Amino acid sequence: MDHQVLLDGALNRTYAAPDLAAFAEQSGAVNVISGTVTATRPLVTEPATTVETILTVSVEEQREVDAPTTVEVREQGGVVTVAQVRSDFEDKLKRKLTAKELAETVDYQFNGITHARVGDRVLVVVGDDASVQKEGAYVSLARLVQKDVVGPTSRSTATKFTWPGEALNPAWEKSVDTDSLMK
Repeated sequence: MDHQVLLDGALNRTYAAPDLAAFAEQSGAVNVISGTVTATRPLVTEPATTVETILTVSVEEQREVDAPTTVEVREQGGVVTVAQVRSDFEDKLKRKLTAKELAETVDYQFNGITHARVGDRVLVVVGDDASVQKEGAYVSLARLVQKDVVGPTSRSTATKFTWPGEALNPAWEKSVDTDSLMK
């Protein structure tokens, strides 16, 4: 990574629920999905240069009945080339960038959360993606990942997920079982 932009979001009342299960029951949360990330792609939206990542998730379990088995989830942050966010860099540096500089990468990281990778098993609390009018298009409200389990797995270890950074609310549990969220 050539450059890193750290984005910090303050804890707001959206995440004031006593735990993740209560948060997932709020009206903004329309589904809870457990599955595997099969693709990722960056998305840059102007004029404010918002960097996001679109995750394609093959759904293995979800709370909403009859929802699609492959979904797209949009989340904050991502890795892009400087060329994709050129105006931000040129405005700050007050000069045109070289071809070499434009080819460098920038990691936009939100609240220290590591980016999802292809092959990650994820648990995602999602809301409707109002910017995309299609079934199976969501916005991530919270994403957890399953750590690699070595050796024989039991049902309990196969359903445990942890935060890929800090929990959205520091009071929330560090490890979550999918069963508590799929009701």
